Amino acid sequence: MWGKVQTVGTITEFINKEATLGTVASFNGLLDWALHPVEQTKEVGANIAYEKIEPFLDIVCVMSYPLASIIITMAGLMYIVNFKEKSISWLTKTSIAYVFIQLLPMLTKAIIQMLVV
Repeated sequence: MWGKVQTVGTITEFINKEATLGTVASFNGLLDWALHPVEQTKEVGANIAYEKIEPFLDIVCVMSYPLASIIITMAGLMYIVNFKEKSISWLTKTSIAYVFIQLLPMLTKAIIQMLVV
């Protein structure tokens, strides 16, 4: 099984620019747009809106890790100094906020998609 080599086709057949696979896919997209123009326009608009918001969400997601690390470190030091209730409160709130911020791009995309439908 492993020793056999079977030639399926040549490289030029795979690189052939006259292949119809791309035209069929684009024709299906065009046909779908022609049959359902309102839904397609809404979907394109939602994608454009998300693409405009996404860089800001990426910045917030990237900045959340160092900020959460600093707050968790301070909470750990507070725990050592015997402010246990306050430190556990900080740990809990920071953990929940960090998870929510990391899920923010997905939640934003879902909300935009729900508003479109």
